[in-house]
Amino acid sequence: MQIPMSAMPFTTTVHPFRSPTSNACAYEIGPGNAINALVFIGGLGDGPHTVPYARELAKRMKEDSLLGYSLFEFRLKSSYDGFGFARLVDDVADIAALVKYLRSIGMERIVLMGHSTGCQDCLEYTDPAHNAPPVDGYILQGPVCDRDAMALECGYAELDASIKTAKKLIDGGEGSSRMTVSRLPSFMRDTPVSAWRWYALTAPDGEDNYFSPELTEQVAAPYWSRVDKPLLILHSGDDEFVPKSVDKEALVKRWQGYCKPGIASELSGTIPGANHKVEESAAEEWLCDTVIQFLRSFG
Repeated sequence: MQIPMSAMPFTTTVHPFRSPTSNACAYEIGPGNAINALVFIGGLGDGPHTVPYARELAKRMKEDSLLGYSLFEFRLKSSYDGFGFARLVDDVADIAALVKYLRSIGMERIVLMGHSTGCQDCLEYTDPAHNAPPVDGYILQGPVCDRDAMALECGYAELDASIKTAKKLIDGGEGSSRMTVSRLPSFMRDTPVSAWRWYALTAPDGEDNYFSPELTEQVAAPYWSRVDKPLLILHSGDDEFVPKSVDKEALVKRWQGYCKPGIASELSGTIPGANHKVEESAAEEWLCDTVIQFLRSFG
């Protein structure tokens, strides 16, 4: 029986750095002489080393001696079970701290790559209100709408009832209170979630709702038009957290159209046969090929 790469021992270089999150460390996989950094940001429940394709991507980048990239993963305040009492603004503060550190050690080019909620983090990072240190590009893999993903589990009626409960707590000044477990979908019940974060994740006007197909151009276009560096958008072709009724190719094209000319890469689209975490070998290979092609386009 062949052991999957994700279950095999691997070597990483640990970088302690100053961050709003205590005892922060970044984990680098790549050549010792890398001059560029791909910063990988996972989704809800993720943390360093939980998304298998990140390690394969690091391996592929290392094999390309002319690319000069290492992959960096790190623990955010929201990592693993911490997302229930964190916000996107907390993630931006953690990412900004790592970007400053990477610049301080001489990294010339820094690209942020988000998976799932990491995609929301990337778009949140572009908000001028944060005054975050500039990076050189963005990659979004699996940019799903959490509201629709949750509704696949519990239905919109139950979901909207839970949102109503969260809103009542927020309006009563108890936004930091934990949501009653019975109000959450079964797969969310092991993680404490505040009323504020639940509303942010699932309400139509929640602050995490960047990727709903239902967003009007008036709401969505400003998010995409503020991106001022090269952007690669990759939906997973068979993403289990996206309703089958959603035309993902059309949605990506719509988002590309909201971007300034020349920002959204023509490589953007859907990953054939990929689930949310791109766990199929052929899909993983396609993803790695496309990301490397995008990184090469920087010249």
